[in-house]
Amino acid sequence: MKKNSEKSVLKLPRRKKADSPGNFGSPLRVILTTLGIFLLTQVVAAIVVESVLAALHSGVDISGSIDESAPAQFFYILMAEGGAFWLVLRVISGRGLNKSAIGLGRKPLASDLIRGLLGFAAFFVILAIINVVLSSIFPSLNNEQQDVGFNTLNSGLDWVLALFSLVILPPIGEETLVRGYLYSGLRSKISYPRAMIITSLLFGLAHLQLGSGTAVVWAAGVDTFVLSLVLVYLRQTSGALYAGMLVHALNNLIAFGVHFK
Repeated sequence: MKKNSEKSVLKLPRRKKADSPGNFGSPLRVILTTLGIFLLTQVVAAIVVESVLAALHSGVDISGSIDESAPAQFFYILMAEGGAFWLVLRVISGRGLNKSAIGLGRKPLASDLIRGLLGFAAFFVILAIINVVLSSIFPSLNNEQQDVGFNTLNSGLDWVLALFSLVILPPIGEETLVRGYLYSGLRSKISYPRAMIITSLLFGLAHLQLGSGTAVVWAAGVDTFVLSLVLVYLRQTSGALYAGMLVHALNNLIAFGVHFK
């Protein structure tokens, strides 16, 4: 009896699963947190940049000035993508997670380069097939390019800022937020195919430019949906974000070249 009583005294109560370290939370929580980070960083970046422009050009109408100024657009994207990266790290730290939980727990490897190049080739083959099929079914599909935000490039510095803003920063910020936090959080609770589809649908919807006052760019939504399928696959199979970041950067580099040719 004494031995049993000692065991009962030493036995600690089990921690509830919802309160255990390393828990992303429910899928709904993960989705809402992702949307919150995305919207917050976009709004804050716009307010800060527009406030600085207003202070520098007192008494002048600055509406639309961000798109007309490469430096302003650069700082807007830098704040938005950098803010998303920082907030994701803060969120996972608060949930008892480390960077490995979102695919940033190790250094890039040579295999990430190989996976990225193969994934990039596969993406374009798949995208070409899908675009041919969709064009035959929907001949009036809007194939216009997505607005990249840089309307005027007046100097070599402007070109460098635009290149850095479109090819380097989004692959870091977006991959950390979407394939890092969103997909990893969903995958911790639901199956791989469901997590892949939900992640890719949200990523595609974010690129439709809804509410921008222009026609919905369906082609951009389809392209980014297919891109996300490949990026999620690379995240799942490599266990890290680096191969996906490379594919994302190469895709944006081609878009940059086509847009500013």
